[in-house]
Amino acid sequence: MPVSWIVFHLTDRCQLACRHCLRDPARQATDLPIPLLERVLDQAVAHHRSRHVAFTGGEPTLHPRFDGAVDAVVRRNLGWHFVTSGRGFERVLALLEADPRRRAGLTAIDLSVDGADAATHEAIRGEGTWREVMQAVVACEARAIPFSLQMTVNAVNAHQIEPFALMAAQLGAGRVSFGMTQATGSDFDARLWMGIGAWREARDRIGRIQSLLRIPVVAHEGFQLDQPFHACEPFRSEMLHVDARGRLTLCCQHAGVPGGEADVIADLATTSLLEAHRRLLDLVHRAQRDKLDAIERGELGAWDLFPCNHCLRRFGKPHWTEAGAAGPAASRARQRGGDR
Repeated sequence: MPVSWIVFHLTDRCQLACRHCLRDPARQATDLPIPLLERVLDQAVAHHRSRHVAFTGGEPTLHPRFDGAVDAVVRRNLGWHFVTSGRGFERVLALLEADPRRRAGLTAIDLSVDGADAATHEAIRGEGTWREVMQAVVACEARAIPFSLQMTVNAVNAHQIEPFALMAAQLGAGRVSFGMTQATGSDFDARLWMGIGAWREARDRIGRIQSLLRIPVVAHEGFQLDQPFHACEPFRSEMLHVDARGRLTLCCQHAGVPGGEADVIADLATTSLLEAHRRLLDLVHRAQRDKLDAIERGELGAWDLFPCNHCLRRFGKPHWTEAGAAGPAASRARQRGGDR
């Protein structure tokens, strides 16, 4: 498969302090320079013929030049989507209304909602966040802006998988998706952890929903697989990830997470995207060979059937075990950022 899309981790800025956030809270917020974004886009279009861009963070809409990032994509006739908590959504509406070309290329707004009711959602994302994201849903529905709802499953909200999916369909979402919470290295891990049996049950419940709803139901990479060897989307080079410092990294699950930078490939300010991609392939192939060796030696455990968890462990990041979270710890408690 070709590199069909590029993910830009636009910024580490965020107004929230979500319990499952992977970013190391000790890191100072960084914003991806727009000229560097444009450099990468030009190379991705020219050489990889990429046709789509995703913006994530942090809260990507807090990038001081979010409009510049969007316009860089629009000028190249690329499709785009972004993830948001919904806070400050009036900025998004103003951005789209100011230039119809921005709206034309927008394939979806992925709204992060972590429960089917305010109490569950706010137990993870903080007081007042439910009303904000629901206002964003209403604004999208009223303006026929395509949107999806995504939930990061953990011990706090797993009981609401089915009502969440039904709620998404009733609200008019074009898609509902579920991700697996990964260990963060923070004190919140103890409240989010689920055992293997609970994760397997969650995966199976999501699978049953897929056959019941008319809208697409997606289970993202990370949930337990039946086979030990697996090549995920980044490993297949179908997606490339650029972090807020302008570096090609293995994937968004690793970027900015405590535990070092063994997953960082190259600085795209000084290295071409093609050369960085070559280095990424070298890293991926080493990881795949190491896993095959571990399979041969019988060293893989039950948690290694969770592909993201296995990869995080291999690269020295926080990860789940039967005893809870293991690996490096975040250096201080998570705090709400000052950007509104």
